[in-house]
Amino acid sequence: MLHCVTARLEKWASPNLAAPYWRLYLMSGSGAVVRWGGRTLDLRSESAWLIAPDTPFGTALRQSVTQCYVHFTLAPGVMSPPGVHAVPLTPVMRRWHQRAVAAGTPESGGIAWQVLVLHALDALPAGTLSERQTDPRVQRVLTHIEREPGAVHTLGKLAALADMHERALIRLFRKETGDTPMAFLRARRIALACDLLHHSDRKIDDIAAAVGFCDRYHFTKTFRRMREITPAAFRTLRKDTSPAHEHQQR
Repeated sequence: MLHCVTARLEKWASPNLAAPYWRLYLMSGSGAVVRWGGRTLDLRSESAWLIAPDTPFGTALRQSVTQCYVHFTLAPGVMSPPGVHAVPLTPVMRRWHQRAVAAGTPESGGIAWQVLVLHALDALPAGTLSERQTDPRVQRVLTHIEREPGAVHTLGKLAALADMHERALIRLFRKETGDTPMAFLRARRIALACDLLHHSDRKIDDIAAAVGFCDRYHFTKTFRRMREITPAAFRTLRKDTSPAHEHQQR
């Protein structure tokens, strides 16, 4: 769980809110709109709305509404194509949402938020989520990177961890994940940076260092190449997503 907020939405206007984490939206009324795949979707209050990672979508607001949103990630092996999904907002999900909001903070309401998210994911159409079965040697590397994405990782060290030659690891890793080990590491670091840019007020230089870049220049260059936006511009997107800039919990 990255962030959980329930607040009155007075402004919500962005051409593209693509980010490397899941979003769950629950609305108390009509008025919020998402544009995705050439369609305009009204976020109706009788549905829970799930937006998969790296889905390019825009937003608009026709009138103010109260919005609950949750940002979260799943295990690295769980995959889903980009998309916006409406699932029925059941009485059980409503009760868990009420418990989560009543808890007061994301920390004290953590279990309730997680149960709410799991119920929503369980309602997705069959086949939306898939679990990758990974070679144990590659899985060791993935787990190692996931544990400390900002640490110093070299191809030689990762190959030694997998008990393989470097070229053999590259071939197997690409076969299993579609990426080389170092490309996967860069993607994981940028995903972590997106989280920190959106959900913290840490300085960009500090974030660059925290996710494993030697300086802000190389961080910005890599971020722009992979996300088609600078870190500073990505951070400003949060100003258009809630009146509280996604930093308050009610």
